[in-house]
Amino acid sequence: MDLKRYKRLREKQMSYFKKGCLWGAASGTALLCALASVGTAHASGFQVRETSGTLQGSSFAGMTTLSTDASTAFYNPGTIGQYEETTYSAGGSLIVPRSKMVSGKGTASGLSTGIDLSRTDYGDMAVDAFVPNAHAVWKLTENINLGMSITSPWGLVTDYENDFAGRYFGTTSAIKSINLKPVLAYRFDNGLSIGMGPQIQYFEARFDKAVARATGVEGNSSVRGDDTAMGWQAGLNWQVLPETRIGLAYNSSIKHTLKGKIDFDSAAEGLSYVDRDVTAKVETPEAIAFGISQKFGEKWTVMADAQWTNWNSIDTLTFNFSGDTNTAIAGNQNSSSDTFKWGTGWFYSLGAQYQYDENWRFSGGFAFDETPVTDLHRSVRLPDSNRYWTSLGASYKAADWAEVSLGYTHIFAHTADVNLSSTSVGSFSGKYESEVDIIALQAKFKF
Repeated sequence: MDLKRYKRLREKQMSYFKKGCLWGAASGTALLCALASVGTAHASGFQVRETSGTLQGSSFAGMTTLSTDASTAFYNPGTIGQYEETTYSAGGSLIVPRSKMVSGKGTASGLSTGIDLSRTDYGDMAVDAFVPNAHAVWKLTENINLGMSITSPWGLVTDYENDFAGRYFGTTSAIKSINLKPVLAYRFDNGLSIGMGPQIQYFEARFDKAVARATGVEGNSSVRGDDTAMGWQAGLNWQVLPETRIGLAYNSSIKHTLKGKIDFDSAAEGLSYVDRDVTAKVETPEAIAFGISQKFGEKWTVMADAQWTNWNSIDTLTFNFSGDTNTAIAGNQNSSSDTFKWGTGWFYSLGAQYQYDENWRFSGGFAFDETPVTDLHRSVRLPDSNRYWTSLGASYKAADWAEVSLGYTHIFAHTADVNLSSTSVGSFSGKYESEVDIIALQAKFKF
């Protein structure tokens, strides 16, 4: 081997090493940030849709068809086969929700007799969050690509103060998740790309609420559990014409068996409450997405997508304890349940991209996000309702190998009514008004 050829080979090897280090650093950062932060649910149910600053600018229109950068591959593994070169993407979304209880009323009975439940308003129980992501596509052969996405697709944080009138139905609620999606994709010569692979998902949940014992004194409980489980994904992306693409994707449900503890504070322990080990079964929902994108000339691309999510898996959440949590209270105290009875939900998005010049690309979009929550079973933990998205985005190509995208979304939510009652602790009713602002940043590197 001559010296020049050896140097070129050596430079190529070092280049791949540096690229690997780049994506490794980005993915490691995403993992650490996801572990340290909690996603805030603002899409339907407790879904966190933010996986791409690029798609954020179009309200996620194009999520099954575009291969603009590696971050667009999360929703459809079939798009991974369409990439012509190795590419990396890393970013994050700042989610700023506001949920205000404009009127509320609590009544005490049973165990909460003698407790003050008079607070009738609540400023904002939603919590801001930063949700990171990292993605990569490696070109293996002319027709085979390997992809990887690291995201936090499920999340929830609501947090009330101790004098909240509905505290016996919930105070702090938190869900964290980390999802790894490795994908192998094959592109046929007719423009059809098919991809599939496993999902590896960590899921953690925490639910707090007030407890009492009919003495006019109350305490607090906190139940926590986590689990790691697996599911699968598959999709296709087909460039049926030079200017037309269609996409179809399926993400399976993932069944978790959470294991953890229920802890009581000192006030609750003074009422004879006892810490116990706990288990609970949770199944994150399956989803089917499909869409089409159409280019019009050199400047415009129009995208339309729909996603069906089967939230029927969120029915009744039962925590089973290793023993009675309070032997001084009559009745069985070795489990507790929250009833959700969620249904299915649809997400519809329509958006467009405009290629202004070789460096700048702009986008916009609108979406309707249907809640799976019914009026009968709406909870203080998640006073969810139908919402509308409006989004704008911009991408700047800083170099042949680097691009930065910025997306902004404002979400308008319908007013949500909560009406709950229990013979053991009383009742609560309230009206919630909510809105969300999201700013998402994405960086793309290709080689």
